[in-house]
Amino acid sequence: MTLGLVLSLPVAAKKLYKYQDASGAWVFTDKPPAANVTAEVRPLPASELPAKISVRNRGTTEAPILAVVNDYYGPIEAEIAGEGLENMRAEPPLPMRLVVPARTEMTAVTLKPTGVRWRYGYRIRAVLGDPKAAHQPEQPYAPPFASGQRFSVGQAFDGAFSHQHSQSRYAVDISLPKGTPVRAARAGVVMEATSDFFDGGTDPKYQTRANAVRILHDDGTMAVYAHLDPDSTRVAPGQRVERGLWLANSGNTGYSTGPHLHFAIQRNSGMELISIPFEFAGATGQAITPTAGMQLLAP
Repeated sequence: MTLGLVLSLPVAAKKLYKYQDASGAWVFTDKPPAANVTAEVRPLPASELPAKISVRNRGTTEAPILAVVNDYYGPIEAEIAGEGLENMRAEPPLPMRLVVPARTEMTAVTLKPTGVRWRYGYRIRAVLGDPKAAHQPEQPYAPPFASGQRFSVGQAFDGAFSHQHSQSRYAVDISLPKGTPVRAARAGVVMEATSDFFDGGTDPKYQTRANAVRILHDDGTMAVYAHLDPDSTRVAPGQRVERGLWLANSGNTGYSTGPHLHFAIQRNSGMELISIPFEFAGATGQAITPTAGMQLLAP
């Protein structure tokens, strides 16, 4: 399956209004003027932001100071680009990128008029994770189920069915029966958890309906555990979890052909979430690369 769509929610398109106020000054705003005021109207391009990232204007309508708010329990990278700037100066110049730490608001850019007739617009996009993250696991990942259990790998790296997207190219689908406890493959902090989707299937509409837990590791990479059973999540965002902790139960939510666990390690690379290769710990603790049809035995 392809998980990335689970993380993004569309931001409704807004309109920009340009008009002259009673003193003759030009006003640029996303709020419509009075009905008797003639205004130039054009749409702001819709963008997509992960659900807990927002932009707030800490300045004024005429001189905005745009701040990026990150409500995730982990860093994000945001990029702001100008859209139709006219007689406006951006400090710093656009486009610009910044990394916003967990649970933090950071000022991104200040826009200042440089003439009487001015207007502005901007586009923003954001990606979970710090682009400086480097995959450095302390040991091979534990199979994400209880010690002594054995399950098969249905789809592995470059799986033809649904592991062709950059976010899932190095993912594995493990044939866990519905209700099987899913355990942390590595220690970290819960960055987000979704548990309120109740159905699944191969209809494209299910691509954004997989229950999942995302865990941020100490090296900045993130583990994704997806297709979880509804209301089975046992951890909360911000919680520190250790290797082997019971996170949730496996299920069949989202874009799926049957009950299984989708597991991937991801990082932010160039404003894009990508999956990266990893190794599981074998029965004696040795490092093994998962392949389709392999039987995984948790040590």
